[in-house]
Amino acid sequence: MTAADATGSDEAEYRLAHLRDRLADDEVGELGLRIELHGSHVTVRGTVPSEERRAAVERIVAEVMDGLKVHTDIVLADDRPPTWAEDLP
Repeated sequence: MTAADATGSDEAEYRLAHLRDRLADDEVGELGLRIELHGSHVTVRGTVPSEERRAAVERIVAEVMDGLKVHTDIVLADDRPPTWAEDLP
């Protein structure tokens, strides 16, 4: 690893920590997302309650991690009531 690689890696780790802070503190308040850094790629996974929240998360990720490749796997929570009765033993 060269000094430039270490500096780039340190910067990416700093930006990743900043992203986690923004997602927790900004209007989205998302603490349950899994965010991973793989070299120059960032992966964000998790479940959010609405399409608006997903769009806000994706916007924040794009702002903070600008210049890195980002993959998001963010699904919407299913908040519909069950259509069947729970069968308990």
